Amino acid sequence: MLDFIGIGLGPFNLSLASLLHDKSGLQYRFFDQREKFDWHAGMQLPNAMLQVPFMADLVSMVEPTSPFSFLNYLKQHQRLYKFYFRENLYIPRQEYNHYCQWVVEQLNHIEFSSHVLDIKPIKGGFDVEVVCNGHHQHYRTRQLVLGVGTTPHLPESLQQIYSKSGTCLHSSEYLQYSSQKLSGNVVLIGSGQSAAEIFLDLFDRQYMNGRTTPDFHLYWLTRSAGFFPMENTPFGLEHFSPDYMHYFYHLPSGLKAELPAQQANLYKGISSKTICDIYERLYHRSIGGMPTDVTLAGHHQLQYAELLENQKTKLCFEHRQQNKNYILEADCVIAATGYRYPNPKFLQNLQSLIIRDQADHWQVASNFKVNYQGEGSIFIQNMEVYHHGVGTPDLGLGAYRAATIANQLVGEELFKLDHSQSFQQFGVNASAQEEVSIRNIAASKITEFSRPLNKSGPMHHSALGAYARSKLSEHIE
Repeated sequence: MLDFIGIGLGPFNLSLASLLHDKSGLQYRFFDQREKFDWHAGMQLPNAMLQVPFMADLVSMVEPTSPFSFLNYLKQHQRLYKFYFRENLYIPRQEYNHYCQWVVEQLNHIEFSSHVLDIKPIKGGFDVEVVCNGHHQHYRTRQLVLGVGTTPHLPESLQQIYSKSGTCLHSSEYLQYSSQKLSGNVVLIGSGQSAAEIFLDLFDRQYMNGRTTPDFHLYWLTRSAGFFPMENTPFGLEHFSPDYMHYFYHLPSGLKAELPAQQANLYKGISSKTICDIYERLYHRSIGGMPTDVTLAGHHQLQYAELLENQKTKLCFEHRQQNKNYILEADCVIAATGYRYPNPKFLQNLQSLIIRDQADHWQVASNFKVNYQGEGSIFIQNMEVYHHGVGTPDLGLGAYRAATIANQLVGEELFKLDHSQSFQQFGVNASAQEEVSIRNIAASKITEFSRPLNKSGPMHHSALGAYARSKLSEHIE
């Protein structure tokens, strides 16, 4: 019986595989249904940058001396000095993908083109059925680590158009269609980083091969209030720390359900640099009163979509503030409308043994272990946003979470994890609670010594009462 099986091999389970390599003595396998590692292949645009610094690689935030660090990748590829002279903490998305592929090549226990069909509870753990190149195999394991990632999401109004037409696509597959010639009206929906990067690419494609007129008009529409930057200042970024994750986990469940939406600026939005790049492009194109050939607008909610006989898509939008509707015919629709957490079919035989909370989410412990009532253990990666907060999908916390899980899989503290890494305090700590108690005691003493003040006549403070007030004021200040 294996010690554990990892299902899915995105950056988070790859981080776990990297940290455990040649260390644990555990017997394990990682299965992924793709043919190879290719992170967000449809969005590997030439100039797209990772939105976190290079230290958010697979291992560095836990084990910076690991041979699988990004810095070692640079060293092995004769790029260390080039990176040093570049003086930029952020790396191209294509380079991050190549770095991960380099790590995969060095690891054992990884099997691609392997589709997990079913998992059944058995004595001591789980029976996992896997199809690899048409062959069915069964593996028994004590523990599972789920890292299946997210799936592209389309608004309901576009789902039928997507299934019937080749002129509607999700941003995740943009590169597959980027070589197609575009004409008429191209409508881009969404206001996140993916939408912004696609906008830049489409903007540059409007005048191809020295043309003096654009091949198409570009619409960039979003239901959001506008095209805003993602929070990128140090105190905001501390919400992606282990400290905040721990704080968030212990909040009341009702509050935890509300906070992610309130904190949208922390994880949704566009990088400031990309916004500036877009604005600069628009500014240059408009010199001398020239038309920009683009339409950018917020507050535009897509109401419905209809595929016309001429294969164009009829889109009905409502302006959310003016409550006005209008129709737009699109020759191509690109939906940068995000991702959702899937509900894998292979888990159906385990669902009845997994305890859920009042909101019907899996109960998950602070150490990322699912409350599973059968034999064996289940850990999850990037599926616990309702329990651990906005940092769940962030690459910067990936190594920390993977190391937390690794310590439990091994049964010892293989990795010493950092705490108290934030300058700001997210909750009331023990010392602060002590201060409150001291203040309450001091206040009660003042009341006790000042009881004569209830008598009629002029106010006289006892010497001891004045001393107590003096010391209390010093303590408060």
